[in-house]
Amino acid sequence: MSEISMGSGLPPHSEADWLAAVETALRGKPFDSLTTQGVDGIIRQPLYTDATHQTTDASAGLPGFAPFTRGAHAVADKYLPWQIAQRVVIGRGGADNQHIMTDLAGGVSALLLDFSGKKSVTTDELDVLLDGVMLDIAPVVLAPAACGVGGILAFIDLLARRHGDDNALRAYLNFDPFGRALSTDQPVSTDGLEALLARAAHQPGFSLMTASGAAFHNEGAAPIDELAYMLGALTENLRALESHGLAPEDALPRIPLTLSADTDFFMTIAKIRSARQLFHMVAKNIGCAHVAPIVHCETSQRAYSRLDPWVNILRATVSSLAAAIAGAELICVAPCSATSDSDNTLTRRIARNTQIILQEESHIAHVGDAAGGSWYVEALTQQLTEQAWAMFQSIEAAGGLKGQINDASVRAQLDARCRDYESQVETRALQLVGVSEFPNLDEAPLPAPGMVQSGYRHAEQFEALRDLAEPVKPKVYLACLGAAAAFTPRANFAANTYATGGVHGLTGAGGFDIAAIVQEFAASNAKLAVICGTDEDYDTHASELAEALRAAGCAHLALAGRPRDIAAIDDYCYAGGPTLSFVRQALAKLGLEADA
Repeated sequence: MSEISMGSGLPPHSEADWLAAVETALRGKPFDSLTTQGVDGIIRQPLYTDATHQTTDASAGLPGFAPFTRGAHAVADKYLPWQIAQRVVIGRGGADNQHIMTDLAGGVSALLLDFSGKKSVTTDELDVLLDGVMLDIAPVVLAPAACGVGGILAFIDLLARRHGDDNALRAYLNFDPFGRALSTDQPVSTDGLEALLARAAHQPGFSLMTASGAAFHNEGAAPIDELAYMLGALTENLRALESHGLAPEDALPRIPLTLSADTDFFMTIAKIRSARQLFHMVAKNIGCAHVAPIVHCETSQRAYSRLDPWVNILRATVSSLAAAIAGAELICVAPCSATSDSDNTLTRRIARNTQIILQEESHIAHVGDAAGGSWYVEALTQQLTEQAWAMFQSIEAAGGLKGQINDASVRAQLDARCRDYESQVETRALQLVGVSEFPNLDEAPLPAPGMVQSGYRHAEQFEALRDLAEPVKPKVYLACLGAAAAFTPRANFAANTYATGGVHGLTGAGGFDIAAIVQEFAASNAKLAVICGTDEDYDTHASELAEALRAAGCAHLALAGRPRDIAAIDDYCYAGGPTLSFVRQALAKLGLEADA
């Protein structure tokens, strides 16, 4: 086995030494328990070494050189290494002209205009919204959504109204027939592309379309899926543009990649690096090996929650840090209130300052490909590239992405991924701080958004439970057995489990006096109860206590621990067990059920 260097001045150790130390620390658990596997099959090992690195592709090049794994630029702009974008959802609270001007004055250098709240938009509307915005300085990125080409043409008209045919103008028009089809559940259509090209093809600074993996991520795609679908969209876009007279070598530089950045820090870094590799693999096959991709990143909305929304700031920080380290050209950080009915001056300020601090105080871009050379990141990048390329080839062999969206194959795949994630959320294998872990019942959920938000979010089902419970503020009595040192671990676990559904825990005094415990339960006015103690105390007292609590009117009685044969117990809460269904059933006993 290879030796593992521990650093200068320290003796090296063999991999066998490390394995021996791990076995001691695991105390009988199998070594495989340290290996994790994602829903898309990506395997992560507990240790990566130079031997692992030797199995990966060593031809990752240098920053600024093909295959652009290490970044599209040899040297980053020290003063603006990436564009700091702020999302403007037209029609949403906190997205008016005043907020836009405040954002720009506060350090935002680009705007992402999101038309998802509008079925149509006019040039005059955009003129009012963007009054005072220097469109020749602050590039605008469009998310046309249901507006499609109509919204894009309205924006082009605004540019023409203000700046004529200035060839120096930059804008990302981002026509995206695949993202639109996903969000509207309509067939893929490139209607209007000819009109778009007539207005924009002669403008070299205008990107025309986007290959958006983020659109698929928002609907539940895992990392490999996101990359493969992004690549499928890229090739379909090239074909569409070629059919309208734009050669692939001219079209490719005008199709930026749009990716999600989420809280899986190393996966986000590897995914962006892999996206550039995959882009290059397509580019060199059409004679454009010299073309580097433009990568735009948006913080993942599916990681956000309306519960304890300040935690979204931490999610955004981790996500944007990963995107910056990976070398994205533009990053958009959603405000921590993005999943609610409105943003405000404070939440938008925090969103933009997150990026400003990374740029100006943390100097993230002063090192090119800072994660490069890490055996873990290099191996993960190559694993993503190989598996996403294989999936992309299968999509192409089946007739292309358009056909697979239109025949609902992609939707079925995304729905299956959502169910996989929901299973992880249910058992808390996928932990959501402030939602399924350490929920804060003193912080009321943010109001639900007025406009419909498409896509999948991990926290949605917990939010629904909290919305049910918030007006009532139900209580659960923790019927503790024995001394505090014995019952506290399970009492804390049970209280946390109930709190995920908005149920407030009332901890009992403990002891073994069944009558006193039942009297305390009656005085609490709680209708729910959970017995908390050690397995030994359960053997002696749990059955008796359960019968007594049931006789005292407990509507739903649980036990903190793995299931055992106690007739009066309704359910059990334990590590690795169901959480959503557990709390949902408890609330149902109180008459709190969501509408079917």
